[in-house]
Amino acid sequence: MNLALYEQQVPRLLVIDDDKGITSLFETITEDLHFSVKCVNDFESIGSTLASFDPDIIFLDLRLPGYDGIEVLQYFAEVGCKAKIFLISGVDQGTLEAAGEVGKLHKLNILGTIKKPFDLDDIEKILKDKVDTTSSFSNQVLQNLFGSGEFRILFQPCMAIKSLGGMGVHDLDTSANWYGQTGAAFVASQSVIPRLESRGLIAQFSHGLLEKCLESLSYWNTRGMEAGVVIRVHDSMYRDSSFPGYVLDLTRKWEVSPASITLGVEDTELMEHADSMLDVLTRLRINGFNISVRVGNTSSSELERLLHLPINEIRLAAKLINGIAGSVDHEIDVCSFISQCDKRGLRTRAEGIESGRILRLLYESGCTTGLGPYFANPMKMDDLEAWVSRGEFTRELRAG
Repeated sequence: MNLALYEQQVPRLLVIDDDKGITSLFETITEDLHFSVKCVNDFESIGSTLASFDPDIIFLDLRLPGYDGIEVLQYFAEVGCKAKIFLISGVDQGTLEAAGEVGKLHKLNILGTIKKPFDLDDIEKILKDKVDTTSSFSNQVLQNLFGSGEFRILFQPCMAIKSLGGMGVHDLDTSANWYGQTGAAFVASQSVIPRLESRGLIAQFSHGLLEKCLESLSYWNTRGMEAGVVIRVHDSMYRDSSFPGYVLDLTRKWEVSPASITLGVEDTELMEHADSMLDVLTRLRINGFNISVRVGNTSSSELERLLHLPINEIRLAAKLINGIAGSVDHEIDVCSFISQCDKRGLRTRAEGIESGRILRLLYESGCTTGLGPYFANPMKMDDLEAWVSRGEFTRELRAG
């Protein structure tokens, strides 16, 4: 299954101008340049178009019926617009440049100003220059990075332990790998991240991952499969003030409940950026999303610190869970930590479960959910449906 985001082969251009002749000219220019273009002629249509189209480049006329360009720039700042913006107008050059400075003061990405009447060749040159520097994220970009192939989402069943003793699917953990044309995965998502970061593509990657995961969740709902989804987006998304609104819009689009979505964050990032992430995490929790923090230790001080954050689940890394089998002291520490979380009303999720003995210890400690090779490895959508229909997890547990 491809990520819809990676199927987009063209950058997205939004033209905001009340002169329909101008917008028509832009449509003509961009057709040969392989842009996806939308045109807006009034202020009232900007918000919905910005949210649904997510443009890479915006051309904004400073004069709209009943509004001026400064008000539009202020709106862009309020919603956290990340697009590259060009200002166009028939006002004098000094006023046009001043408007650009206002946009920069609002921390918008103002790339230039264009005075009307403009030369169509100049517009075409600007767009050609910006094609390779937009935030679009296409198969072509990825093929340049990793060779021929595509991204696919894999799903790993996470089983209900506390309530069902591991006998039922609670939700599905997601990951994205880059697959070659032969179908073999050769680049794990975590290996991809540094390259995406260096090219400013992390937000596009995270948005695409979310979109496809919620599409899958919507599909499962129609099939009567009652399971949530766990999505680990890049931690920088939790420092983006527009992120809660973006995720909420996606839940409405795919008609899924925020309560069925668990968003993962790393404890190391949360420790380093707690102040800048607190606002976004709190808003996500208020709107019903689950927030899961992966921890690498089970100290009492760690638990006390996490109790004061807007989270409702602690995710225990595989190295913590796997260590249970080899050390009594480690077993006591981990199981005691899980028990304390349970008593404090925090869900716990155990990674990397490898044996029935570990599962039993987790069950006795009150662990909420768990995943690992004891149940199933990550799999493609078709394989997941077959796995669920065969009830393999039930047979494995009975045998165990």
